[in-house]
Amino acid sequence: MSRVAAALEAGVSTRAEIAAASGLDPEVVDTALDHLVRMGRVSMDPLAGGCPAAGCGSCGSGRADGDAGCGAEGPATSRGPVALRLRR
Repeated sequence: MSRVAAALEAGVSTRAEIAAASGLDPEVVDTALDHLVRMGRVSMDPLAGGCPAAGCGSCGSGRADGDAGCGAEGPATSRGPVALRLRR
């Protein structure tokens, strides 16, 4: 989790970039981000826009397994890209 937090502090903005910057497997990044959100260390703030036409796998918030990374359980109007913000 510390490597994911360090990547966010360095200004990395997508899950894929966090994986590359931290050297962690994308699925480990997803798990770490989920845990950091539950702990209140990271917030996921919705951005204007909407879901990409190609689905969650092409979204910067998309998880390694292709699921939504925005916290949506399934297709809904609230789905879309999110800003990952590290809280202090």
